[in-house]
Amino acid sequence: MKHLLILAFIFGLPSLTFSQVAPYTHSRIFWDTTTRHTVFASGGYARIIQLQDGRLMAVCESGGIQIAFSSNGGSSWSGQKRIVNNSNNTPNCVPDLVQLHDGTIVVGYNPRPSEPYTEDRRFGIRVKRSTDNGRTWSDEIFVNDASYTFHDGCWEPSFLELPSGELQLYFADEGPYTNNGDQQISLCRSFDGGQTWTKAQKISYRSGFRDGMPVPVLLKDESEIVVAIEDNGWGYGDFFPTTVRTTLDNNWQNYWVDASDKNRERALNLSYCPLATGGAPYLRVLPWGETVLSHQSPYENNGKIQMRVVVGNEQARDFRGVTTPFGQGPDNPQGLWNSLAVIDTGVVVAVSGINGKIEMIKGYPTRLLQAPFAHPTIDGRLTKGEGYFFEDGSQIKLGTQTGTRVIADYAFDMDSLYFVARVFDNTRVTADTPDAVTLFVDVDGSSSMQPQESSYQIVLPVTGSHQVYRGQSQRWTRIDDDAFAMRCAALAYPTSYIVEAAIAWTALGKRSAPVGQRMVTAVQVTDNRNGTVLTESIPDVKTNRTRTWMEFRLCALPDGIKTVQKESASTSLSQAAPTCAYDLAGRLVSPSARGLVILCRPDGHKQKVIR
Repeated sequence: MKHLLILAFIFGLPSLTFSQVAPYTHSRIFWDTTTRHTVFASGGYARIIQLQDGRLMAVCESGGIQIAFSSNGGSSWSGQKRIVNNSNNTPNCVPDLVQLHDGTIVVGYNPRPSEPYTEDRRFGIRVKRSTDNGRTWSDEIFVNDASYTFHDGCWEPSFLELPSGELQLYFADEGPYTNNGDQQISLCRSFDGGQTWTKAQKISYRSGFRDGMPVPVLLKDESEIVVAIEDNGWGYGDFFPTTVRTTLDNNWQNYWVDASDKNRERALNLSYCPLATGGAPYLRVLPWGETVLSHQSPYENNGKIQMRVVVGNEQARDFRGVTTPFGQGPDNPQGLWNSLAVIDTGVVVAVSGINGKIEMIKGYPTRLLQAPFAHPTIDGRLTKGEGYFFEDGSQIKLGTQTGTRVIADYAFDMDSLYFVARVFDNTRVTADTPDAVTLFVDVDGSSSMQPQESSYQIVLPVTGSHQVYRGQSQRWTRIDDDAFAMRCAALAYPTSYIVEAAIAWTALGKRSAPVGQRMVTAVQVTDNRNGTVLTESIPDVKTNRTRTWMEFRLCALPDGIKTVQKESASTSLSQAAPTCAYDLAGRLVSPSARGLVILCRPDGHKQKVIR
């Protein structure tokens, strides 16, 4: 550090401090509780994909293999039918599906003979194909057989199509280990769209243990095939989500990952994710390259298994931002045999078996929070056309942890930062520890393990009052509310309340709106339920650590609006400030515009959204 400070002095670089650390750059997923819907009234092990015609297609096990379709993004499902029937005392289980580049849909599944076992009925992997968008299906196609007893079976098929057109089918395989309880991950290949298949080859095996439940992906840059598996050989006494990988060039040619191979890795970064053991991992890639992983675990849930979802980097490593899309707590049912889908241009769909039904919910991965230029009225009302990033004020969505749905949003003008939050809560508490929404903002974008002097905490209770704290000596210090230039309002409704605030830039230490400057922000809701106080924050946010807050920027100013902020010598204002929304022709539109728009992402990709 001494040498760094000397170099900084010599070359005029900004000095470093011990409190500054690398900023958090992963997306966080905001789950929208209003999108939770039933896909199948009964069933298990469900998977969903988006077809090339825009519809969603789901598959599950339920007295055989069932399929269903949705033409409205999952709000309702129709066309349900059984494409594989159970027969000969052999249930068909654990389906997966894929649509190939030529439009062919392939469904794979796992015949599992029931007792009494007979040698003519084997555990196996089969597929069916449809070349007319799921209306009709081929006869059953053989892929693999294991033995005929439960202890020597094969399980859980999962597909991956490569750019070459090769279709791969991965599965858990006990077939080679009839003298012990070991299990490997095997792979069969098809070069004709799933009509014929190669013999199974081993791609992952830890001697003495049970690699299982594989889910493969190809990374965005097409450098590696990564397979999420469950692995009970890490010494935790349970399965733990794990990845095994190979390069696309190698493509598992004369290669498999053993216990000591560098290409076998714990999937969860224990520095950011607690040691939540459990199996059934599921891995997907977002359009801009980040990865999402789920697994099931009873961690901190009174022994009840729940679905947990994390976001990883473009190499399917460094997973962070744990969320439980279907909630947690003693009153919630278990969520079993889950899966993920990525639809549209980056919406994540979580799928879970809950109380015998198949349910789904949508989540919105977000790296960057933004404020458009607008002049909202501070009156505790969310009025159409006020100019928040979303017309309904829902850029931030919370509620899966406390069960209290919260939406929040931002806007700005040259004088003030605007913030609004609506809390859907019909048990409001105004005394003692009142229900409240707390806004955190650091106007200098500090990345620290403690609050800085540029950090502010603004508490907005349902009562309409406010309290303001500022970082001083690396801790929060209450400051004079009357001397802090802000306006706020709160209004109670029969089943919700709204808090709204306008905070002067001068109160935050800025002469004017800091367009083009990186800031960070966070939001926390406090819900007092008859003396039991629950809180929920943006995923992975630690309210005392600005490093964990989300990046926050002001959108580009409209033509004719000037700022007194000093620009970088190398970056123009228009380059530095993100633009909020475009229509399909690429034209800038109002962030409150209805219809189909494209939102800029912080990584340069654009996200289509229907408002």
